[in-house]
Amino acid sequence: MADAIEAISEKNRWEIATKGLTGAYIAISNALKQAVGQKGFDEFNGPLWRQAGRGAKEFAQTLGLATATPGDVEGIIHLLAKTSMGPEFQFNIVESTKDRCVGTTTECPWYKRWKEQGLDMDTCSAGHQAWGDGATESLNPNFTFKLTKNMVRGDSHCEWVVERKR
Repeated sequence: MADAIEAISEKNRWEIATKGLTGAYIAISNALKQAVGQKGFDEFNGPLWRQAGRGAKEFAQTLGLATATPGDVEGIIHLLAKTSMGPEFQFNIVESTKDRCVGTTTECPWYKRWKEQGLDMDTCSAGHQAWGDGATESLNPNFTFKLTKNMVRGDSHCEWVVERKR
């Protein structure tokens, strides 16, 4: 039985793992929000995601990735999200200069599970902002991260900006 996992394609294993992780987390988020309200959920959730985002530095160092420009930081954020949270993400860079990079996603496993479970709470804003803050600060403290659009709040896509501090 131990070798039975090899009968499942790597692609299918990855999809199953992603759905399990994101589905369970979204259900737990809803239960927590029901218990403590949206504000309490955000206060609990944000610091957890910020700490998780700080792992970006070790991730980038292990892979030898550059962190000198906003585009470098944005690229690492995209890669880390896909490798730690699954392949359902569809990321795009819509602007990239030496001082600013704007990224978007139109496909997201967290949003998909949110829709599948029929939730109306904001499962993402505090966590996404905090994760981006933690990742960006750890990768290059000369940059900031700002979540500017969010699908669970009704936007057609999520969007964030990594830019040089002024």
